[in-house]
Amino acid sequence: MGKFISLLIFVACVQFVQATTYNSVSSGDWGAPATWNPVGPPGCGDTIVIKAGHTIDITTQQDYSACPTPMFVIINGTLDFPVNGPKLRLPCNSGVIINAGGLLTATGSGGGGSANFLEICGTVEWKKADGPVSGPMVFGTPLPIRLLSFEAHSIDARVDVQWITETEINNDYFTLEKSRDGKSWETVSIQAGAGNSSQLISYFDVDYEPIEGLSYYRLKQTDFDGNFTYSNTVPVKFVKDQTGLINVFPNPVSSGEDLMVDVSQINGQEVLVVLRDIKGAEYFSKMILNVSENTLIGVPIDDRLPAGIYLITASSDNQVYSQRVLIK
Repeated sequence: MGKFISLLIFVACVQFVQATTYNSVSSGDWGAPATWNPVGPPGCGDTIVIKAGHTIDITTQQDYSACPTPMFVIINGTLDFPVNGPKLRLPCNSGVIINAGGLLTATGSGGGGSANFLEICGTVEWKKADGPVSGPMVFGTPLPIRLLSFEAHSIDARVDVQWITETEINNDYFTLEKSRDGKSWETVSIQAGAGNSSQLISYFDVDYEPIEGLSYYRLKQTDFDGNFTYSNTVPVKFVKDQTGLINVFPNPVSSGEDLMVDVSQINGQEVLVVLRDIKGAEYFSKMILNVSENTLIGVPIDDRLPAGIYLITASSDNQVYSQRVLIK
């Protein structure tokens, strides 16, 4: 049997990566698109969450061994090999996490002890002959943090910082840091992590004393065992007493309403107004050619926009002004 690592004492190399999370919507076959939300099947670098009460069957070969990025399989329900032959092969640095109440098993009749197996980075971590495995258990060396996004934006007299984690394992806390030159760093704030989580978690912080001009922000993530690493560095340009501002209302805004954007305080003849989600997908874009005559812009909020946090930006004369918007 492959090496089991208790979730409570798990130690790994911490990294920040990006991926998509696929959640089971019902019991079904791993390879069936309708088994997953979003519609699957999962691919390289993704996180797969089998929800409690769901049984996901692997009935065909699932070979991800050539993927360049690691994958997570989080089992809160049951992962079953109901027929002999199929294997699940995952790339290096991947992990299979069986939480309490979760089960990994092979119920197919007949076949040898290796008729079904779980392989990570070319090493068989579990095979049919090992028997059913209940959680909490971990196979492989999964990365404790998957960071979906990390953003910092100058808003009025402050800098708003947001980051979203897709999964967390053994995560103690985050330290938000800033720098004038990208070399010497100072602490802005410290926030507790979620410990262990397979859900999207959004964190938000505000720097009320930003550095004037160009500065840099980064995120330090620290495990319970003291190991830490850093996110990517993001630049922010902050100008005191900015004359160009935008106001948005209502905020929060509901589907079916218009989000009104007031650009009257922007000193420019042309303004580009754009609405994006936190991943950067663009939902609305409009160029205002004569700001003095068109200071109030209506952005329709329709059913295409799922609830969540969005960013509305107004660009003019090489300056970008932005506000966060919550769509209910």
